[in-house]
Amino acid sequence: MIRATDMIDAYKGDSLVYRWSLVDGRPRCADHPADVATASLADIAGQLAINRAIRALQAQVDAYDDAVLLASRPEPDATVPLFDDAGAHVGDQPNPAHAAWAAAGALLANAPAELLHLIRTRDDALETDPATGLLAEAPFELVPPPLPTFDPATETVDLVAGAWSDVRPLTAEEATACRALMLVRWPRVMTPRDAIAYLLTPAEWLAISTSSDPEVRATRQAALGANTVDLDNPATAAALQVFQMAGLLSSERAKAILAGERRA
Repeated sequence: MIRATDMIDAYKGDSLVYRWSLVDGRPRCADHPADVATASLADIAGQLAINRAIRALQAQVDAYDDAVLLASRPEPDATVPLFDDAGAHVGDQPNPAHAAWAAAGALLANAPAELLHLIRTRDDALETDPATGLLAEAPFELVPPPLPTFDPATETVDLVAGAWSDVRPLTAEEATACRALMLVRWPRVMTPRDAIAYLLTPAEWLAISTSSDPEVRATRQAALGANTVDLDNPATAAALQVFQMAGLLSSERAKAILAGERRA
């Protein structure tokens, strides 16, 4: 049985994002994954939000199942003996096992209706009409509404009670995961050919490739002769500075290229 901790977002080196959904009350990936390299940023960000919502629901199911198992055991003693360093009995103390057992019972007693509906769907135990034997309730379904607009690089939304929350900033953990995906989508290290194709506009490359400026020509030839272009290498910044000083790139465009921003 899949637990929430098994429901990772991405695989194959973060190149594919799972599309988690609920099928008969169980988490499944029935649809093809989102390709980080080609899917829209809105699609990727939206799927991550859906994954997070389904994972949160499954975490509640996991906690409920664990509580059922624990609460079915005999009630532990409320206290256990307390001994000093010499081994002498000095009194009693609360039993952690009893506290856990009581907490499990409380969780079951206060389980929300939505969670119980989901569990009945999973267990094929939906309520029926005693007179006809037909289902008296529909299976639990999670159908997210259309996503609101937000900046996938810095923001996200949460699915709460079937509706999207207000836009909020990414948490530190979410931002780290987003950066990992973006490094797959927009690598910081690439071939010179890819750097030209993805980072420079046709007009910019035409100006650089036809320039007769000796320093521009030398820089261009060195870049084309390299195996890779590393946006974090100071030599790349120095090369862009040469192009900028020759009037072939604006300072804004040089900064955008170093940031890895793909041209429109």
